Amino acid sequence: TAIYVADTLGELGLFYRLAQVCLVGGSLVPHGGQNPLEPARLGCPILLGPNTWNFAEPVARLLANGGAQRVEGPDPAAALAAAVGDVLSDPGRGRAMAEAAAATVAPAAGLPGQVADALLRLLPGAGPGQRHAFTAPAERQDPA
Repeated sequence: TAIYVADTLGELGLFYRLAQVCLVGGSLVPHGGQNPLEPARLGCPILLGPNTWNFAEPVARLLANGGAQRVEGPDPAAALAAAVGDVLSDPGRGRAMAEAAAATVAPAAGLPGQVADALLRLLPGAGPGQRHAFTAPAERQDPA
């Protein structure tokens, strides 16, 4: 199969690992774009449309570092086809984009754990390095 179209949450990792290039959705239309961090972290060359305001800061870093390419023009389909063709016809360029994307987001890899540790220290009785297990409250039953 030459092209896969996926619209799913939490299952794109395998697609990004196997793909030679990806278009991050919601960016060719005035939707604001989807999160480019997962394909970047997994080393996938990224194409983006002009509408990326939902993720302006990471998109700016990816574009500046060469990990992503903006696709825009009067004919978005033609611009996208040309950009995909450019990346696929030059494997060195695709590798360079993939490496730049991964390198751009690598410094933030430990941030979720650092934030979790900082939040856990705010809990009563929490000591350094102490972990807590939380359970979600039971779902409310709607009386019928």
